[in-house]
Amino acid sequence: MDLAHEQLRVTNAPYSMEFAGTGDEDLDGHLFDAVDARFVSVSPIKVALDGTDTVTLRLSGLAGVDDELMTEIGNKANFQGRDCRIWQAMLDPDNFARIGAIWTLMTGYMNVPKILGDQQSQIIELEVESYLGFMKRASGRTYLEQQNFDPGDRSGELAIAIANGAGNRS
Repeated sequence: MDLAHEQLRVTNAPYSMEFAGTGDEDLDGHLFDAVDARFVSVSPIKVALDGTDTVTLRLSGLAGVDDELMTEIGNKANFQGRDCRIWQAMLDPDNFARIGAIWTLMTGYMNVPKILGDQQSQIIELEVESYLGFMKRASGRTYLEQQNFDPGDRSGELAIAIANGAGNRS
């Protein structure tokens, strides 16, 4: 995952992995830290010609989410619209050695994460939209939000003013 301050690379394999010779710059030379598969889940990835459905990533087993982590998670710039790639590989069930090549299962844009749960336990949930899905589905965004991306752009405000008759001489 491409977070604002760093790349987060993890695997649910039983050990950390470092890759070389794959030809993929996002894999080669990078260490993917092992995380306990009991605490991390990825929703089923349904692939179609027009992209994949939204994929949900969940991290659980957190003893508590402190103020620093809450602030980090609450900052949309750290996640929203940033890249996330999910790869898959086969492991030998006897010795966990990789069998064959690694392939990209899904690539998309992250949405803003949510923290679900109560005082007993929390789950951090993050949805990832595929690139094609991002372009084809209505996102609820409008031209009125252009200022969020370009602070000097007043086109949305001016378009409404024009539509409402601003500048008309009666």
